[in-house]
Amino acid sequence: MKDAAPRIAAAYIRVSTEEQTEQSPESQLVEIRKYAAAHNLILPDDLIYMDEGISGKRSENRPAFQRMVGAAKEKPAPFQVILLWKFSRFARNQEESIVYKALLRKQCGVDVVSVSEQLPDGPFASLIERIIEWFDEFYSIRLAQEVKRSMTVKAGRGEFQSSPSFGYRARQEPGKKTILEPVPEEAAIVREIFRRFVAGDGFYAIARWLNTQGITTHRGNPFENRTVEYILRNPVYIGKLRWTPSGRCRRDFTNPDTVIADAEHEPLVSQELFDAAQAQIARVKAAWGYKARPTYELKDWLSGLVRCSECGATLIFAKPHYFKCNNYARGRCKSSQHVGVDLLHEAVLSQLQADLDNSAAIQYTPTYLKAEQSGELPRLRAVLADLERRSGRLLDAYLGGALDLDQFNAAKKTLDASISQARSNITAAESAGASPENITAALSDMIRDALAVLTAPDIPIGDKNTAIRTLVNTIVFDKAHMTLHINYRAFL
Repeated sequence: MKDAAPRIAAAYIRVSTEEQTEQSPESQLVEIRKYAAAHNLILPDDLIYMDEGISGKRSENRPAFQRMVGAAKEKPAPFQVILLWKFSRFARNQEESIVYKALLRKQCGVDVVSVSEQLPDGPFASLIERIIEWFDEFYSIRLAQEVKRSMTVKAGRGEFQSSPSFGYRARQEPGKKTILEPVPEEAAIVREIFRRFVAGDGFYAIARWLNTQGITTHRGNPFENRTVEYILRNPVYIGKLRWTPSGRCRRDFTNPDTVIADAEHEPLVSQELFDAAQAQIARVKAAWGYKARPTYELKDWLSGLVRCSECGATLIFAKPHYFKCNNYARGRCKSSQHVGVDLLHEAVLSQLQADLDNSAAIQYTPTYLKAEQSGELPRLRAVLADLERRSGRLLDAYLGGALDLDQFNAAKKTLDASISQARSNITAAESAGASPENITAALSDMIRDALAVLTAPDIPIGDKNTAIRTLVNTIVFDKAHMTLHINYRAFL
């Protein structure tokens, strides 16, 4: 029986992109209007709140939901009941559902009703509602797991399932999967980014060049250091696709959960150029500390490199023309290590020349590039990884009945031999690259190149700083004994 006076209702409608079984917003609204008409409720158009393409797991991510709750808190509330198609539209998180329903019902005097899940009168109503909420949350968890599993399988097959990277656009033919195709003008920019970086330009210099050209990202934003780095690290440009099942990896490019698989799209750069860029990134990351100033802010080419022998702090440039211990300037070190710029320049250049003339005395600290290094090792390790994957697939084929025992043993014997040879090749390459003679020879070449840059009168301060920073691990100055010690960085 209808109430004598009609009540004002609001409607909340939500559709997420991941759930395929739910009704469309229009069909949800049709059912809600039918219920309102049958129960003497007035549903004004301005009290229909809708979140489209948004998950129900977290309420703070749903703007329409938050506006509705905010309106319900007004005194008096503009509506007395909220109508839903199902309770799952209100929330997929049972804890949030309980909190918000309690707030609305007890503090605001606003009821929450599902038009398709009628609750019985009496004490069992709240119990049944909690059971429905529990099933909704359980379904959401299972759905997320299934979606993640499906996406992981697709990622392993090299199937595209995200937004196209700069340089590409997505193309989907009827009845076929989506693939990437190059955007010619953007592809040329990507190649130029790689070329400039390998040639010696930094992230900042490349980002500034792109911005002066009026080039923006796919989202219309200007380029930043991190944008350039992301492009340089993205394997999409060598014909692969990268995806992390565990979710956002926060720029953790070495996340062990990340899947990188061969894809069908056209590469924009060669494997050799990509490997060279990864090696350069590793060198830059090793040479520049987390809080190192950009080169355009440096006051001298030794800025940030020379350390105090007493406390280990950096010697900072001080006007008009000398360096001093940073901790001494802050009252934390007893030794000022005060030294003139010209004298310090002369001492560093002299030590570099002495080490070049007597390479056997060079002291260095290994800096391991690991998987980011260039040269033959990445290729050999990729070959080994592919062989090991084939070995796993071979076992799956045997267990699945596709191969008999004799076929399996014959194929496994061949694969095992190939795997053993690949491991031997890697060991030989690592030994050859890390021998003391090779390291000393490489350091001598780097010292020679650095001296040529540091002694040239027309080279900017930033370029000189980069040249010595890439070569040097630490420079320690001891004013008491007037000595200077250089420890070099050897990339292995």
